[in-house]
Amino acid sequence: MKKLYRYLLMAVMALCFSVPCFGAAEAAGIALIPLINNVQGDELANQVFYKNAIAAINAKKGFYMVENDKLTAVIDAAKIGNKVPNAATLAKIAKDGDVDIVIAIQLDKLQDNVIDSSEERKLQLDLQGYAVSYNKLTGKAYEHRLYNDKVIPEALTSRWDWVHEEWGRVVRVEIDRMLRDK
Repeated sequence: MKKLYRYLLMAVMALCFSVPCFGAAEAAGIALIPLINNVQGDELANQVFYKNAIAAINAKKGFYMVENDKLTAVIDAAKIGNKVPNAATLAKIAKDGDVDIVIAIQLDKLQDNVIDSSEERKLQLDLQGYAVSYNKLTGKAYEHRLYNDKVIPEALTSRWDWVHEEWGRVVRVEIDRMLRDK
């Protein structure tokens, strides 16, 4: 009789432990529109954008990137120029491309300016742009102006590409905000 109670208790416990698995939701597909780069001669910004955007999407659970010929054709048909698309265009891309979330980022300025002072030379970042997304699951559009005017001593930037490092950080933060927006 003891064995029967043990087996019954083990079966109930196994069922209780597996209950959270029944409510698992399907992962959301994300379309990443190519960077709208309005900074002339800065192709490295595109590479930094893709590297950080893909890393930010892969770091979040429940999301995956969609890349296929159908989605590429839909994005090309939207004829996105040098400005981020509006919410209606993003919704159309999400519907026609069979994705749940569409993300677009525009970069207008990315440079550093030298500030001479009596203490030491400093660099001021001039980063400007826009980030938009549309979530088909919630029907919400997200729009945010990107702006960064951080100032650091010039001596600290001599060994690495500070401007593009900050651009990558802004991309990661913005993608994270978009995916948390409910």
